Amino acid sequence: MRVSERGHTLNRPFQSIALLAAAALLLTATGCGLKVSTPPSGPPTLAPAAAPAATEPSDTAGSQGAPATSSASADAPKLTTPSAKALEYAKSIGGFDHKGQQYYFIVGGTFGTEAEAQAALDKATRGFGDRPAFFVVQHSDSFAGMTPGQWVVVEAHFKTPTDDNLEFARRGFPNARVQRARVVVSAPIPLFEDMVGGD
Repeated sequence: MRVSERGHTLNRPFQSIALLAAAALLLTATGCGLKVSTPPSGPPTLAPAAAPAATEPSDTAGSQGAPATSSASADAPKLTTPSAKALEYAKSIGGFDHKGQQYYFIVGGTFGTEAEAQAALDKATRGFGDRPAFFVVQHSDSFAGMTPGQWVVVEAHFKTPTDDNLEFARRGFPNARVQRARVVVSAPIPLFEDMVGGD
C-alpha cells in the first residue's frame, strides 16, 4: 500500500509537468503565445515613431521646429528696405506694388548708402526742370537681375526706354543705363507708362 501510495505521489508531479508541457505546446501550436507578445514589440510601435519624424518640421513649433525655421531664414536673402521717407515719396508720385513684375529700369546710379542715393536724386530732380521724372531710391536687392548690396536710383518702364528717355535721364544722371529686372518686394514703385499714358 505504501508503495502504491508512493507510486501515486511520485506520479502526480510528473503528471503535472506533463500537463503543463502539453498546454505550452498547445498554446504555441495555436499561436496564442504570439498574439499576446506581438502588440508591444511589433510594427505598430515602429510606425508612430517614424511618422512624427516626417511631419515634425512643418507641424510642430517645438525645439526641433526652431532650427528648421532659422535654417530657412538663414538661406533666405536679407532684403534692405528703404526709409519710410523714400517709400512715401515713391507712393506720392504714383508708385504702387509691382511685386513679381519684370520691367526695364533706367538706373541713374548706384551708391553705397541710401543718403548718397537720395542726395543724387534730389540734385537730379532740380536739373529736370518742369518735365516730370519718376526716379525713386530703392535697394538693388529689391530687384532680381541687379547686382545686390547697392542703393540705386531707378525709373521703371514697361517698354524698352527710348533714346529720348535716356537722354532726359542723363540730364540728371550722366551715366544712366537700362537694365531689365524683376521686382521681388512689395513696395511702391512708379511705372513710367502709368504716369504719362500709353501702352
